[in-house]
Amino acid sequence: MSHAPIANNFLGLESQYSTYEKSKVVILPAPFEASTSYQTGTADGPKAILEASQQVEVYDIELGTHFHTVGIHTTPSLNFSGKTAEQSCQLLYEKTKKVLLDQKWPVMLGGEHTISYGLFRALFEKYPNLSLFHIDAHADMREAYEGNPYSHASILYLIRKTCPRTVSIGIRSICEEEALYIKKNKVPVYFDTQTQKTGFDTNDLFSHLTEDVYLTIDVDGFSPSLIPSTGTPEPGGLGWYETLDILKKLFKKKNVVGMDFVEMMPIKNVVYGDFSVAKMIYKCIGYNYFQ
Repeated sequence: MSHAPIANNFLGLESQYSTYEKSKVVILPAPFEASTSYQTGTADGPKAILEASQQVEVYDIELGTHFHTVGIHTTPSLNFSGKTAEQSCQLLYEKTKKVLLDQKWPVMLGGEHTISYGLFRALFEKYPNLSLFHIDAHADMREAYEGNPYSHASILYLIRKTCPRTVSIGIRSICEEEALYIKKNKVPVYFDTQTQKTGFDTNDLFSHLTEDVYLTIDVDGFSPSLIPSTGTPEPGGLGWYETLDILKKLFKKKNVVGMDFVEMMPIKNVVYGDFSVAKMIYKCIGYNYFQ
């Protein structure tokens, strides 16, 4: 599999730690954008994350070691030019399937949340007992948005048609249709008012998951004070340390078989959100391989 130049790869790693053959982790930049409903620019998210990652210190204070030694390979950005949402998801599905066949761990960088469907299909095909852990400000459970079932606002509805084992946290904006869907289907949703005001038990949170978990993170699930770089920001949201606490426990208790970070919309000269996402990805790699 081809690889990105050092200037474009995650952490800016030399070939010793970034060739496909030597790497356990594969970064898949997927700059798909077609249905954004407020601000545009999520297609620029993967590039911004990769650029910011080159400023991340590879020694981790918390775990006292370097995570990059597992090998982190970055593929060239997928080209979605002229492709529909379905075709774009198919392309990511094919790329991810190859990564999984080679026994590597896929980390997809979006792009709008729609593109997660391609990663999901590949993971679900390999892990039929898959469940989904979802961080987001929005439920994304509309059957369609503006007539489009492949909208970024419909990705959870689309996934739940074949994989209803999902749990969502950080949610603080839904429409009436979603509220009715959540109630009717008894979807485990931890609303932001609960997590921020009354608290929650992570054991209860994880009880909705199977052993094999797909982690999908829309960066608007975090507080705008941590990550302002998104097209549909919402007040409230998860903070840095509480998120790391959740993720560390998730990786310890479950087999996270793949993950994505989506809806990053870079803001010119405001890079701390880009850096926060890059560092969180690196922390997740550490939690997966070193704790």
